[in-house]
Amino acid sequence: MRVYLTGADGMLGTAFTTALRTDPVTAGWPLHGVSIADFDIGDREAVLASIDAFRPDVVVHTAAHAIVDDCELQPALASRVNVGGVRNVVEACRRTGSRLISLSSDYVFDGAAPPPHGYDEDDLPAPLSVYGMTKVAGERIAALLPDHVNVRTSWLFGGTDERLDTVLSVVRKAQRGERAQLIHDQFSLPTYTADLARALVFLLTEGSAVRGTVHIANQGSASWYQVGRHVLELLGTDAAEELAPEPVSFDRAGFAGGRPRNSTLSIARLAGLGCTLPTWQDAVARFTAATLDRPAAASTGGSRP
Repeated sequence: MRVYLTGADGMLGTAFTTALRTDPVTAGWPLHGVSIADFDIGDREAVLASIDAFRPDVVVHTAAHAIVDDCELQPALASRVNVGGVRNVVEACRRTGSRLISLSSDYVFDGAAPPPHGYDEDDLPAPLSVYGMTKVAGERIAALLPDHVNVRTSWLFGGTDERLDTVLSVVRKAQRGERAQLIHDQFSLPTYTADLARALVFLLTEGSAVRGTVHIANQGSASWYQVGRHVLELLGTDAAEELAPEPVSFDRAGFAGGRPRNSTLSIARLAGLGCTLPTWQDAVARFTAATLDRPAAASTGGSRP
């Protein structure tokens, strides 16, 4: 199977490339990854030319402008990337007959009164931010393609830029003897990009008949404050006691746009398909161990689906 990947240099794109290359079923599949260094995803002609040239069986679309506050301050750019980009990819998929797997977000929901089991795939979106609105629009455009999957996920970690990765930030701050400030009363499903990437590979192989929307995330709802405390416990008793995160109220966080207070997703459909991700605690432990095994690096960028 020929796989075309957008956002190849991002947090998820990098993890997906690794997952595809290391899975014994997909290791030999041709993969063509592109990023902003190649062209602007909002450039229709560039997108069509690139996908036409590769003729993929499937396009995995992870490229996004995903910094929520920046989207609020630059709505035209957010629309160009998150709406126009999907439109361009969908048009290209129509021309080549490619399947589309497109990444979306828990921020399509308002989080005001989530169901006890979390938001289902069929629950009505009600975004509070420009970012959330662009992701809803992108989902609806992707759904115009018969052979499509909209993957909603949440609260990604697993990157190399501590400005954009809360778990990495807590680890690096602890190594510098600094305390993190983390919101204690906003909740969702923290998700490790390595686990999400393996689930995407599952959709390419075992779940190739899946259509529509699928929620993919690690198990267990939590606040970033709870995640941060767990990281410090993993680092040892001294870190947990001396560098305990400073709790910050959601209402005083100073966000530029609205955000859901509780955007916990139901991942029951994914489990029904035969794919279950580990708990966020297990995922955080693995990423923390991997982070400690490598030296701190300069920030390299990334984004949040």
